[in-house]
Amino acid sequence: MSPTLDKLRRAFAGLAPRVLDAELRIQSSSSVARVSALLVESEDAHGSEYVSSRDMRRTFVSGFDGSAGTALITHDHAYLWTDGRYFLQAEHQLSKDWTLMRQGQKDVPTVEEWVEANLHAGDALAIDPLLTSVATARRLVTSASKSNASVVCCEWGANVVDQVWADAQPARVPSDLQVLGEQFTGASVATKLSNLRVDLAKKHATAIVLTALDDIAWLFNIRGSDVEFNPVVMAYALVTVTSATLFVDAQALTPDVLAHFGSHVQIQSYDTVVAEIEAYAASVPKDTASILVDPAQCNVAVFSAIPPALRKEAPSIVLRHKAIKNPVEIQGMKSAHIRDGAAQVRFFHWLQEAVTSGQVITEVSADKKQQQFRRQMDHFKSLSFATISGSGPNGAIIHYHADDEATCGRVTTDQMYLNDSGAQYLDGTTDVTRTVHLGQPTAHEVHCFTHVLKAHIALATAVFPNECEGVKLDAITRAPLWKVGLDYRHGTGHGVGAFLNVHEKGVLMSFKLNPTGLLISEHMIVSNEGITKTARLAFASKTSWLLSRPPTSASRRMASFARLKRSR
Repeated sequence: MSPTLDKLRRAFAGLAPRVLDAELRIQSSSSVARVSALLVESEDAHGSEYVSSRDMRRTFVSGFDGSAGTALITHDHAYLWTDGRYFLQAEHQLSKDWTLMRQGQKDVPTVEEWVEANLHAGDALAIDPLLTSVATARRLVTSASKSNASVVCCEWGANVVDQVWADAQPARVPSDLQVLGEQFTGASVATKLSNLRVDLAKKHATAIVLTALDDIAWLFNIRGSDVEFNPVVMAYALVTVTSATLFVDAQALTPDVLAHFGSHVQIQSYDTVVAEIEAYAASVPKDTASILVDPAQCNVAVFSAIPPALRKEAPSIVLRHKAIKNPVEIQGMKSAHIRDGAAQVRFFHWLQEAVTSGQVITEVSADKKQQQFRRQMDHFKSLSFATISGSGPNGAIIHYHADDEATCGRVTTDQMYLNDSGAQYLDGTTDVTRTVHLGQPTAHEVHCFTHVLKAHIALATAVFPNECEGVKLDAITRAPLWKVGLDYRHGTGHGVGAFLNVHEKGVLMSFKLNPTGLLISEHMIVSNEGITKTARLAFASKTSWLLSRPPTSASRRMASFARLKRSR
């Protein structure tokens, strides 16, 4: 039995019964006989895909460090849900104390279905209201209520996992907030706030609460290093028709930052966000005011600070502004990709020369050398995600990361090598995958690689209506693979930020409908991937593209993909 799981079980068993009701109000209750299970999610208080080391609670309790997964711990079992990208990785990393729940597979219940089937009257599932989104909480409350069970909340600031993690939990690093100039952003904070307020008026709202870190970084033209690989700052924001308040670590406020904000932005402490939203809500007329909030992003604690009469739920209106790049952002992304491409050419030339000459090159040493080439480029800031440097079967583990020089695989001439990597530059973000064979590939490898390339070309050459559903483009990409019985378990493409998150939420090409409703549109930048994987082989090709208007005589406005290259 895992000592960590044992401590967690003792901790959540003693939680006070603070029940979350159907309106997501937190209140004391005597209906709970016992807390029977604890939910530990991947995200931080902002719904981030990638989180700081301090917020890696699910990794701490389970040992699984993929970017997506949900742990549920009962008094005698421990379950880990994850999607098809991470099945192989989870199998390697989970101990025998855990049951892997393969999402989307036949006869595997969702978390909500498990709650409905396994919790009974008097039972309760514990969540942290700061770390659980409104959308997730609603689904859990609905499922629990079907069996007369409950969802209960940890006390504010008393996370059960944190109590067990104790002194070993990484400390919160003070924010390193930097101003990103208009030569990179293409628009001032004042202009962005003005455009946002125009959209507020269209939505008949008087304010918006922002919780997504990249939304906030984009809107206020700031960047940071609070989360590895993502240049964001831990912050919340409240924007009204007359004011803008940023909730951030006060230690991050240098004179340059304060001058940047000027009179456009007020500053409050990060930890006061709930109290300040409550105060704002109490000060506005209930019959004319309304506050926009995104239930998919906002956590329960912040959401509960907004009275139900004032809430207006909708996907963040910053999503579209951020996704559709302005001319300066587009040019910056082109320049960043040209420099990054030069680093890639140098790396693969070095790799081929080194491996074919008999040098011992490991997955780790290849990764380090590639980083070296990228660091030589102007405006380089960091990687945009942990490099996947996978040789042979390791390349088939999605988001595989080699970190031990002594035990990792070698790059050789007798097996495939997959490199999925990217970088953050002041003027753009890159995300590139290449699969190579430095010797003589087998006929099967050639077959798979060729059809992955065909899938990539199918999307790259497609012409489609502007504002198109991503699910349609996903099918276009898969068609060449389907013809020969190949497929892959994850989406085809995603948005890419401009010196922001490499996975930009809101833009999605997948077999699933986009929950934000955002359509694929001109001037978006997306990363699309043709890929197929087996248990021992992986073949991938991924490139970022700009959505542009093709030369066509069609009366309907159309779109297509254009390479991010230097403008003539």
